[in-house]
Amino acid sequence: MKTKLPLIAALYCGLSAVGSAFTLDFSGLTIGDSLPQTINVPFYGDVTFTAVSGSPTIQAFDPGAAKAISFNGGETVSITFLGNTPLNVTNQYVGVGAGENFVFSATVDPKQYLLSLNPVGQGVNAGLQSVIFDQVPEPSSALLGVLGTSLLVLRRRR
Repeated sequence: MKTKLPLIAALYCGLSAVGSAFTLDFSGLTIGDSLPQTINVPFYGDVTFTAVSGSPTIQAFDPGAAKAISFNGGETVSITFLGNTPLNVTNQYVGVGAGENFVFSATVDPKQYLLSLNPVGQGVNAGLQSVIFDQVPEPSSALLGVLGTSLLVLRRRR
């Protein structure tokens, strides 16, 4: 019984590090702020948004709505993850009209992505509302999970 609780705690710590998912929004920023912006994601680290072309700003598309990075047609933003390498990066958009679409692409650096708005006509405006991603676990976290699991198996066999 004395060893069972530490083993379960080790297993829990290892598995919780493997399943870390994060959602980043722009609620802490001021409307009208321009890029670059660095946002700290608790338990992950910093994520930087930099204008590659154009001058995207922070705005709310509807009264009382969540803030978003506002894009005009043809503008591009670089998203750089400064913590661990992200997995399964997806985005949520606001104000995207029929025929318009965002193009989200990876770069050579696995921690950097480019996001641009392909417009249908003139005066098109849409926004990036949030970024959702999983974190690649550190090797020590995965090792802790394997160690906890193996100790539980060994304890069970005795």
